[in-house]
This record gives sequence, C-alpha cells and structure tokens, in this order.
Amino acid sequence: MYSSRLLVCALFAAELACQKKVAGPPPRYAVLRFENLSGDPSLDWTGRAASEMLSVSLDGALAGELAGPVLPTFALSRLQQSLGARPASTPGVSSERQEAVLAGATRLIYGYIERSGSKIRITASIEDLSSGKLLRTVSAVDSSSLVALQQIAHACSPRSRPGPASSEAALRFYALALESPPATGAEDLNQAIRLDPNFGAAWNVEVSLDLARGDRAAAADAIASAHKQKLDPLSLAQLDLEAANMQPDPSARIDALRKISLLSPADSALLRTLAETETTSGRFEAAAADWKKLTVTFPEDPSTWNTLGYTLSYKGDYQGARAAFEEYARIRPKDPNAYDSLGDLNYVFRKFAEAAANYMQASKIQPDFQRYGDLYKAAWARFNAGDKPGADTLFAQFRAAREKLSDGLIPLVAADWLYRTGRKPEAVAALRMSLDGPPSAGPDPLRTNSYALLAIWDLLAHDRAQAAKDSLAMGPGIIDAPELIARFAALPSAPAAEWKARADRMIAPNLAPLRPLALGYALMFDGQRAAALPVWEMIVKDRAATDFFTRAVYTHLQGRPPERPLVPDPAAFNHFLAVLE
Repeated sequence: MYSSRLLVCALFAAELACQKKVAGPPPRYAVLRFENLSGDPSLDWTGRAASEMLSVSLDGALAGELAGPVLPTFALSRLQQSLGARPASTPGVSSERQEAVLAGATRLIYGYIERSGSKIRITASIEDLSSGKLLRTVSAVDSSSLVALQQIAHACSPRSRPGPASSEAALRFYALALESPPATGAEDLNQAIRLDPNFGAAWNVEVSLDLARGDRAAAADAIASAHKQKLDPLSLAQLDLEAANMQPDPSARIDALRKISLLSPADSALLRTLAETETTSGRFEAAAADWKKLTVTFPEDPSTWNTLGYTLSYKGDYQGARAAFEEYARIRPKDPNAYDSLGDLNYVFRKFAEAAANYMQASKIQPDFQRYGDLYKAAWARFNAGDKPGADTLFAQFRAAREKLSDGLIPLVAADWLYRTGRKPEAVAALRMSLDGPPSAGPDPLRTNSYALLAIWDLLAHDRAQAAKDSLAMGPGIIDAPELIARFAALPSAPAAEWKARADRMIAPNLAPLRPLALGYALMFDGQRAAALPVWEMIVKDRAATDFFTRAVYTHLQGRPPERPLVPDPAAFNHFLAVLE
C-alpha cells in the first residue's frame, strides 16, 4: 500500500506524464505557386520560381518547431497529371492545395508578389493544415526576384541552401517553360540549360518533354549530356529513373525509385509507389521496411497497416504481420476487414482453427462483408482444420446468402466445393444437373463457365473424349480466358512442338498474352510434365510475385509441396484450383 508521501509523488509523476506530448511524425511541407499581385505580368514567372526555389532551399534546412522535410515540386506535378491541369498562372494556394494534401503534405508554404516602389516585395506564409493556423509570415524586398527569394528562405531558416539555379535569368526561363505549352516552352528550357548547364531540374523537364513526344533517342541523348554536368543528386536520380523506364529490366527502375525516395523523404506517395513495386517484384524484405516507414508517417492509416501486414506475411514473418493487423484492428475495431486479414494470415500459416475464428468474427461484425465472403473463407478454414461437418454447415450458409443476392455463378461455386472437398462424382452430377434444359438464345456465362469447368475436370480424370464434348458444348462464343484455355487444352493429344504450333496458330494476336498460359495447361493436362515445366517457369517469371496461384502450379509440377496455402477468394472464381489437388 502507498504511503501518503509516495502517493503524492506518484500523482505528480502521473500529471507530468499526461502533460508530456507524444511525439508524432514530423510535418511535411509543400511549397505552392505564389500569387502575383503586382499588376505586372512580367513578374508572373516569379510565382512559379518561388515554389521551385523554396522547395529546394528549405528541404532539410527547417529546424525547431518547423523542422520537417519539404516535398519536391515534381511530387505535386505528378498528381496534377492525374487530377487534370489548372491554368498555369493560378495561385497555388487555390489550384495546388488538393495535390499537396494528396501528396501527404501537412503544412503549406505559399505567398504573393507585390511592387514596392521600384523593387519587388515577396511575402511567404507557413500554414499548418490540421489547425488552419499561420505559423510564420516573412517578407523580403529587393530589386531582384532571386535575391528576394533567397532572403525569404534565410528568414524561414538560417540553414537554407542555394536554389536549383545559379542565375536569375536561368530560373526565369525555366519557370516560363514550366508554364508554357510544350511546343513553345522547349526554347525557354534550352535557354535555361544554356545559361546554367548544371540546372538539374531543367534537364529533367527536357527529358520528360522528349519522352512525351515519343522521341526516346532525344531523351537518351539528353540524359547522356546531363550526366556530363555537375547536377544535384536528386536530379541525377530522376534521370536514372527515366533511363530505367526505357529499359526492360524492372530491377533498374526499383533501384532508381529507391534513390529518389531516399533523397526526398517527404514524398510519401513515391515511397508508397516504391513499396508497391517492390512487393509485386518479390522484394518483400525491402517492401516491408518501406511500409513500416509509411506507418510511422501515417500512424492512424489502417490501409497502410493492412498492407504492411500482408507484406510481412509474404516474407514469412508471422509475428510481425500479426502485430500489424492487430494495430489495424486497434485503430478500427469495428472494421471487419481487420479480422478478415488476421484470418488470411492464420490461413497462410496453416493455423486453420484460428483463421476460422477470425473469419467468423469479421462476419459477426458485418455479415454481408465481401458479399458474405467470410462465411466461404471460414468454411475452407474449418475443412482444413478437419471439421468437415462444420465446414459444410458454413458453406451452406454462404450459399444461401449468395442465392438471395441472385449470384448467377453459385452453382459453379457449389460444385467446386464438392469437387475439392473429395466428392467428385457428386460435384460432376450437380453441375451437369444445373445445365439441364435448352441453352438460352443469347450469351450464357453460367453455361459456358460450367462446361469449361467440366472440361477441366474431364482432363484431370484423363477423359479427353468427354473433355472435347464439354468443350464443344460451350458454344461458338468465347467469353473469357478460362473458357479459351479449357477449349484449347481439350484438343487431341499431341507432341509438345505441335501444342506450341497450335497456340501460335489458333490463339488470335489480340489474345497473345494468353498463349503461354494455354500452352502450359495443355501440356500439363496432356501429361507432358517435362515440356510444361519451362513454360510455367516463364509464366511465373512474367507474373507478379504475389500471384501465388501460378507459383503453386509450378511448384506442384516440380513435385514439391506448396510454399503456402492459397487463401480462398470468394470474389473471383478460379476454374483451375482443382489442378493442385
């Protein structure tokens, strides 16, 4: 029991703890185009030059309560391309605010230009977006726009760095080029580079213009010329990215993205792009590290925690993934997706009983989440946990709920459930019964999909004659890829070279990306494992690293156990799952 003296000390310590601020992520700044209020159109360029200059001068220089990285201007222009262009001379505080917020900025720097006698007055303000308060306003007066902007940068931080250009004339031509149509701005850009050959941002824009015109040779020449100059590291990294984008090697693009991300730490959108690219390419270790950085920047964003959890699961870190999903659930305790994600994690790590409980928890929070998909997932988890009666009960609930939604493919899903839970004759009989009756006059997706599935099951049963009949029953029209592949694979048995010739001859040029997949399945169903392996190796190489199904098929052909169970996907029916049984 506390003595009175200890109790007072404890209460005092608790009060101090409550008063202590919890450190959050540092603010991220975006410098918007300044507004020209001078009435002199010849100063319009200064508005754009202000954002270009200050974003470079202040990045890494702000200190104290203002400390935080500054977004490069290309982070905003990247979003302008997707959101639609605004008039070039529109003040940034109104035209670029949305882009800044979407780019992850939490503070804005903007201002205006005025005449002060024969000189120029530039005023800049720093606004905190969360509170709407102006944290600082500074002004500078000089006959030179460049000098005034340098004074503004120094007033914001004595540690400010030089701007992107060494001369006012080069900066002026560059700003004019940015706010002119490409055809007329190219000459201004050339002038900027001529006046300052080390103007990295100008070289970047020239390469972008060359690529926009489709002139890859000119872009390559510009990159080579730029590398002969003394450019800043960020501009060089951007040039490396453009060069990588012109090459077939995706790893070079990832390396270039990483360089840019490290040099522009405020650009969270770029970091997200890098993390997504690393994930699809199979660099799960690096991707997880980048998603962790994003959770520090956006600690209350559930989608970031969710993606981190999946990425950690891809690299085999069960505890780390679980912690990420649990943080997601803490942030959004009533979000069924948090528990659905925990279910996926436990399913992949073969903790099927726990997975079933997670899925049912998600279903309890929102029964119709994923169109009652968690019932389907829980059914498979129960089945794999050894509870077949419980699995059938859950699947029946799922089927009843989907039928109320008029799900046209539910007979297909129900037959697949029977087939893959060991009741193949019942599955075939149920699916054929659903096809009784004359075909409809128009396209019938259920009918063609059902016959495609039957053809695949026929081939798995080594009944090529029946597969040919079911293939023919699909009708003349091909609706999607599974039907095309099933029809192709149901052709008469042939040597591997003939299967390859058939794929080249029979699959139309507009469907050429399906040729390797059709060939791979055809060889596999024809029992030609040795010929199928290199085809599937190529398929896996061309697919995202998160396409675990194609990897599972390749592993199966190699005679190895699957690396991870495939999470049931109620949103997308896969005709070929039975090949893994």
